[in-house]
Amino acid sequence: MESALKDEDFATAMAALARLRRPVDSFFDKVTVNADEPSLRVNRLKLLAMIGAAMGHVADFSKVEG
Repeated sequence: MESALKDEDFATAMAALARLRRPVDSFFDKVTVNADEPSLRVNRLKLLAMIGAAMGHVADFSKVEG
C-alpha cells in the first residue's frame, strides 16, 4: 500500500484496504476489544489504532457520511 500511495495510485491503495475487510470483520466478531485484562485491552486498542492509521494514509474516512 505504501508504494501505491507514493505513486499516487489511490485505486491500488484502496484495494489493499478492501482486503482488510474480512479480517477486521472477523476480529470484531470474535474478539472483545475492551477485555477485562488490561494488557489484552491495551494490545487490542493498539491494533485498532494501527488499522486506523493505515486507513488514514489513504483518506480521511471521518468525512464520509453514512
